Amino acid sequence: MKFTRAFLMEPRRFELREIEESPGDDDVLVKIASCGLCNWELNFWKGNLNYLGYPHPLGHEYAGTVVEVGAGVKTIKAGDKVSCYAKGFGGFSEYKVLSGKACIKLDDSVDAKYALGEPQKCIITVLRAAAPEAGDHGVVLGCGPMGLWCIQALAGRLLNTLVAIDVDDAKLEMAKKYGATNIINSKRENVEERLKKITKGQLADFVIEGTGVPALLNVAQRYVKPSGRGRLVLMSSHSEAAREFDFRQAVDRALAIIVAHPGYSLNQDDDFRRAVELVNNGTFKVKELVSHEFKLSEIQTAFETLEHKPAGFLKGIVVP
Repeated sequence: MKFTRAFLMEPRRFELREIEESPGDDDVLVKIASCGLCNWELNFWKGNLNYLGYPHPLGHEYAGTVVEVGAGVKTIKAGDKVSCYAKGFGGFSEYKVLSGKACIKLDDSVDAKYALGEPQKCIITVLRAAAPEAGDHGVVLGCGPMGLWCIQALAGRLLNTLVAIDVDDAKLEMAKKYGATNIINSKRENVEERLKKITKGQLADFVIEGTGVPALLNVAQRYVKPSGRGRLVLMSSHSEAAREFDFRQAVDRALAIIVAHPGYSLNQDDDFRRAVELVNNGTFKVKELVSHEFKLSEIQTAFETLEHKPAGFLKGIVVP
């Protein structure tokens, strides 16, 4: 089947090309409903990463509808809506061939356009790293889409407190809507003092760092309890090196620093399965976080917008 896919031809320049793919016996052909814009892929856009040479496909957060299945695929049929985890690129495309094992069926009530699955898989990995326990004080630092999905998953009665920290009041209000027990605007408030009051002097059992700002790592560790075995979980992709980190504070706290990126997972396929189940049951809410939509023909503009986020930008998707 012939269709259009976007390729990065060189740093900061996309081109649309017609390609042809057909599913093998164990594959499916998926008509893509949407593909998410991910900050990590800015590394390819800027020329800092390149796995495949040029032209380089991008796009790894996608879902859609199965239009053709290979003879060996028994669990999925044409017409099924699926979330996809192909461990590769090619999502900025009209269609995609991938293994049937990389697709999980979505409930009929779920709109595939807002059922990306892959970023939520990363949230499952982050939550496993944070290892929340009954009665913990949890902190999410940075209320972008990943931070807000963490809050959606952590909300409930397991934690004693769930504190959201950001500099954007609109994002903090969303965090409160999704279940944060307390919100702190770090531009206007002394975060450490507020946390001490909220936690009655205990501070946080775990902090999920979702800003990607290296200078805040030193700050974030001060939010963690001083009594030992607190967890500082790095969720964000850092594009710049941290110039300094005060390990004296980390030593005093017997702090665990965990980089919870995909390689941390013991089983990424199982994390993806769990994520899609939480998409299906409504725990993860994606549609409300999508602030910008682009056509496939607007892929150049989409990445320019992702690099220079305008006011109000939260999550962008490309809709072929």
